[in-house]
Amino acid sequence: MISIRSISLVIFFFSLAETLTLPKAPQQEDYLNATQKFLENNIRDVTTVAFSQFIQEATYEEISGLVEQMIHYKDKCMANMQLPECSQIAIHVMQDKICGVKELSDKYRLSECCTEDTSKRRKCFFQRKRTDVSFLTPFQIPDPEKGCQEYKEDPDAFLNHYIYEIARRNPFVFAPTLLSMAADYKEVSTSCCQEEKKLECFHTKATPIANDLKEISAKQQYTCRVLMKFGAKGVKLQKVVEISQKFPKIDFKELDILLKDFPIMLDGCCEGDVVHCFRNQAKMINYICSKPDSISSKIRNCCQLTIPQRGECIIGYSENDDKPEDLSPRAERFTEGDDVCQHLHEDKENFLTEFLYEYSRRHQELPHSVLLRISVTYEKLLERCCKTENPKECYRHGEEEFLNITEKTQAISKLECGYSKNLGEEGFLNQCLFFLTKKAPQLSSQELISHSQKLAASFTKCCPMEEMQQFACIDNMVNLILGELCGINKNRTINPSVDNCCKSSPAFMSLCFNDLTEDETYTSPPLLPELFSYRATLCQEMELQRKKRELIVNLVQQKPLLEVEQLIQVLLDFSKMIRCCGTEETDTCFKEENPKLYNTIETVLRS
Repeated sequence: MISIRSISLVIFFFSLAETLTLPKAPQQEDYLNATQKFLENNIRDVTTVAFSQFIQEATYEEISGLVEQMIHYKDKCMANMQLPECSQIAIHVMQDKICGVKELSDKYRLSECCTEDTSKRRKCFFQRKRTDVSFLTPFQIPDPEKGCQEYKEDPDAFLNHYIYEIARRNPFVFAPTLLSMAADYKEVSTSCCQEEKKLECFHTKATPIANDLKEISAKQQYTCRVLMKFGAKGVKLQKVVEISQKFPKIDFKELDILLKDFPIMLDGCCEGDVVHCFRNQAKMINYICSKPDSISSKIRNCCQLTIPQRGECIIGYSENDDKPEDLSPRAERFTEGDDVCQHLHEDKENFLTEFLYEYSRRHQELPHSVLLRISVTYEKLLERCCKTENPKECYRHGEEEFLNITEKTQAISKLECGYSKNLGEEGFLNQCLFFLTKKAPQLSSQELISHSQKLAASFTKCCPMEEMQQFACIDNMVNLILGELCGINKNRTINPSVDNCCKSSPAFMSLCFNDLTEDETYTSPPLLPELFSYRATLCQEMELQRKKRELIVNLVQQKPLLEVEQLIQVLLDFSKMIRCCGTEETDTCFKEENPKLYNTIETVLRS
C-alpha cells in the first residue's frame, strides 16, 4: 500500500503530465513508486536543479528562497489537495514562483517571460538559457579542509550547493543526470574526507566526474538541438542510430515502441520540466530493464543500481552489446530484394526507418552522421531506381554508394589526425582557431577559442584509437561541437554561410562546415593598436597562450584572407617578445617591442 502522503505527492508531482505509451512492464508500479519516493525524498535537490537552470545568474540564497517556497507549496497541497493551485503542472508552479518575486524577475530581466501565458512562458524561459557561462566564475572544488568540515556538519546542504553550482553551469543537462553526478560526488566526498591527502584525492576522483559531465552535457545539448530544430522526426532518426548501435539485438518492433516515446520524454527534459523528465525517463528505463533478453544482456548490472544512477548507467556508460551471431554483414533485403519498391510505396517512412535500423546495428563502428547520410542516400537511390524498368538492377549497387560515403568521410578524419600528430595539440589548436575564425569571424575571441580547444581535444583523444574507432569518435565529437556553435535554443545569426550549415540536417552539417571558406560578407572592425599591445603579464605561461590565441583571432578578424605564411610571420615576431621576460627592465622592454610587432602586423594586413 502507498501511504496517503505518497499519494498526495504523486498528484502534486505528476498531475497533468504527458504519459508515455510504453506497454506496462513487470514491476512497473514498483519502480514508479520508487521514482515517486525518490522525488519525495529529494524535492529540495530536484527543484534546485530547475530553478538554477532557469535563472543561472541567481545567487544560491535566491535559489534557496524559491526552493523553500516550493516546499511550502508542497506541504500546503498535501494538507488540502482540493485547492485550485494544487492541480497545476510542477514546471508552471515553479515559473509562477519565479515571476511572483518581482525583485528577482526585475533584477534578472525576466519580465518579458513573466507576462506571457504558461505555454509561451515555458518557451521564453527555455530560450534565455545560456550555454556560454563566461558570466560565471569557473567552478572550483572547495578547499578540502573547509569543504570536508561543511560536508561533515551538513552533508545535504553541502551537496545541494554543489547541485546549484553544476546546474547553473549546465542549463540543458537533464535533472536525472545532474542528480546522478551529485550522488557520485557524494561518494567522492565521503571517501576523500577520510583521507590524509584530501586535495590529491579530490583531484583524482572528482576530475572524472567533471569530464563525464562535460561529455554528457554536449550529447544532451545536441539531442535537444535536434529536437528543437528538426522536431520529433529528427530525434527519431538520431535515436534509431544510437539505439541500434548500442542494442543490436533489439527487435525492430521493440525499437519502434521506444522511438514513439523519446520525443515526449525529451521535450520535458530539454525544457527543464524536471518532474516530467524524471517520470518519463523512469518509465522508459524500467521498460528497457524488463527486457534484458530481447534488448540487451549487458544492462543487467546497470538495472541493479538505484535511481537515478540506473538510467545514467544505461544511457551513458553501458557498452555496446555484441551483434547477433547470425546477423549477416549486408542488409541484403534492402539492396537485393525483389519487393523493395513495393515496400517503399506501401509504407515509405517505416521501411526507411527499418533500413536505418538494420544498417546501424550491422555497423556499430560508423559515426552517427555517416549512417544518417547513408539513409538519405538510400532514399534518393530508391526514388530514382523505382522509376526505372529494372529497379533491382539499379538499387543493387547501393552498397557501393554506402561504402563510398564511408571512405570519403574517413579520409577527412585521417587527414586531420595527420595534422594533429604533426603539429601537436597546441599547434593543431592554433590551426583550428585560424580556420574557424575565417569561417565565422563574427564570433567573439572567447567563443572561437573555446570551440577550437574542444576540437583540438577531441582529436587528441580520438586519433590514437584503432582506425574505425578513431573515425566514429572524431566525427561524433565534431558534430557535438558544431551543434554547440550553432546554438541549441535560439536561431543564431552568424553569417549566411554558417547559418546555412547550421540549418543543415545532422547528416550533412559537418560536411557543410568542412567545405566553408572565408566569409565574404564580413566587414573588418577598425584596427586598434591596443589589441596588439603586451605587458609583463605575458611572461606567465597561461597568459602567453591566451594572448597568442587572441592574436590569431584578431589578425584573422582584421583580414579574413590572411594566409598561413603571413600568420606565421607575425607569430614569430610575437614570440621574440618573450626575450623581455629575461631582462631587468621588463616593462621598458615591452614598450620598445610593441611598436615593432605592430609595424609587422600593419605590413601583413596591408599586403
